[in-house]
Amino acid sequence: MLKTLNLRTLKTLLISAKNSLNSQLSLSRTKSITYNESQYFDLVSFLSLFNCCAEDGSNTMNMLDDVPSGDALLQQLKKQEFDKVEKEFHNLFLNQYFKLFPKAKGKGKKYHAMVILDVHEQETYSREKRTSKNIRGGKHKNGTNFFFHYLTMQVIVKDKIVTLGVRFYRREEKLRELVDELIIYAQQYLKIDVVLLDRGFRDVALLNNLEYRGANVLMPCVKDDKAEKCFEELLTNKNFAVTRFQMVNQKKEGANVTLLMIRLSNGKEVGFYTTIQGSWLNKASYYLELYKKRWNIETGYRIQNMFLAKTTSIHAVVRFFYFCYAVAMHNLWLG
Repeated sequence: MLKTLNLRTLKTLLISAKNSLNSQLSLSRTKSITYNESQYFDLVSFLSLFNCCAEDGSNTMNMLDDVPSGDALLQQLKKQEFDKVEKEFHNLFLNQYFKLFPKAKGKGKKYHAMVILDVHEQETYSREKRTSKNIRGGKHKNGTNFFFHYLTMQVIVKDKIVTLGVRFYRREEKLRELVDELIIYAQQYLKIDVVLLDRGFRDVALLNNLEYRGANVLMPCVKDDKAEKCFEELLTNKNFAVTRFQMVNQKKEGANVTLLMIRLSNGKEVGFYTTIQGSWLNKASYYLELYKKRWNIETGYRIQNMFLAKTTSIHAVVRFFYFCYAVAMHNLWLG
């Protein structure tokens, strides 16, 4: 059940952010001239909670207290090394996970988990959208075809949800490699029962990598001609059918999966690819309920976006910092 974002909750989150988030981040400044690091991060917390840009947030906060200007904050963020920011948030997310599950700390208990991978998009209208390596093309939305992309990994353990990893998804990078990186990382701390994916992850090499890692997959099928033929042959007199299926890419490389075909009570047909062993032993309702775990997460993503500070900057480190901070705030709120 989702919590409500009211004034009391916002106040609690602001205090918690100062105590448990900001203390784990740094600006690597050699000296403090006018403002110290905590004042910069207090401004970041305010921008995140009220979903505003640096200049507006700074002007509002200055009515109550002396804080850095929006330009000063952006200058400090642009100076940060990307790898350093990524490492700090990596440790922060891990500490948030350990706070929820103290027994998992260090080489502790590996809990069984469902993993949800998703690619988030942030629209951009920058003049450099066609040349920046940090910006990718995508399906037209809100007046643009260009976006900043982030791969996120949420885990569900004992019905508790936490984002454990985030990767910036640049133009020249391959999704399968980022996915593999996050799965290897997750397996250090979790026993992955299943990875829930959407159709955007339909890639032979990606699925083969997951099989190699021993990570079972459940994702909606794409009803191409081959799959459509299976539906026609096997769902004629049934509401649920299972068959072996091979996906093949343009290079003639294949990935072996099980195709689950389900006819719903309203007559609509849906299908899933899975690598879960013994898939015929479960009923159709099992897979529908399992995949609903991913659908329910979409509401959480909308809340996460409410914690995202606004900016027009196209600097990767600024975008990545703001996005990861929003994820950390969302984790804090969920916890």
